[in-house]
Amino acid sequence: MDSNRRRLQFDFTEEALQELDDLQRKTGLATRAELIRHALRFLQWTVEETYESGGTLLVEKNGRLREVVFPFWNTRRPEEPLVAANHKDD
Repeated sequence: MDSNRRRLQFDFTEEALQELDDLQRKTGLATRAELIRHALRFLQWTVEETYESGGTLLVEKNGRLREVVFPFWNTRRPEEPLVAANHKDD
């Protein structure tokens, strides 16, 4: 193993594993590990894009603008006070 790599092990429910495999098939990625690496990159990009506003604007194919909000993670700045959430952590 490359000295720059570290092995991680994840436990998935059968349902979560099926979702992972479905995403792998839909994206055409060769391995689950490759899918997880792409998902991590996508999450990094999304957090960067939504850090200030909690959402981002996407241009649809027909030219209309659509705001997509990702409410399932905290986009507050570390120096902002934590507001009580009205949802339970998953």
